[in-house]
Amino acid sequence: MDFYSYSKILLSLFILSLININAKPITNSPIRLNPTIFQRFTSDLPENTPLLNIHCKSKDDDLGIQTLKPGDLYHFKFHMNFWGTTLFYCYFSWGSKHNNFDVFKQHGGICSDHGELLKDYYCNWLLKDSGIFLAYGPNPTLDEYQFVHPWLS
Repeated sequence: MDFYSYSKILLSLFILSLININAKPITNSPIRLNPTIFQRFTSDLPENTPLLNIHCKSKDDDLGIQTLKPGDLYHFKFHMNFWGTTLFYCYFSWGSKHNNFDVFKQHGGICSDHGELLKDYYCNWLLKDSGIFLAYGPNPTLDEYQFVHPWLS
């Protein structure tokens, strides 16, 4: 068997193994070649105050304006791109207060893959009257949320 044929067989086996690994459901394996990024936003704002508006975008996707009452949850999920440039940013407004920032930046952001390229990743945002808080993981406790952004006037 010549080198070309041998290389072709190895490449085919490699591609088949990648397809097999990536085809497993999330629940059966904590490691995936194309992990899912989960973004969750919870309004913990006081009752009888203005509604919270959230407008999230990426270069390719505009998710539209979402309006949350106190206690409401908004979430979306996506996959990182091959080039390592995945970026989602959101604009938040609550009455006269607002802020905008990156909610996911694949490399170097406050909510990024943190080097865990083969695992699903969770960014949980809690919006309170005292500011915007962030916690990681599928089910964070209230104690795990850390202050990350103030409201701007």
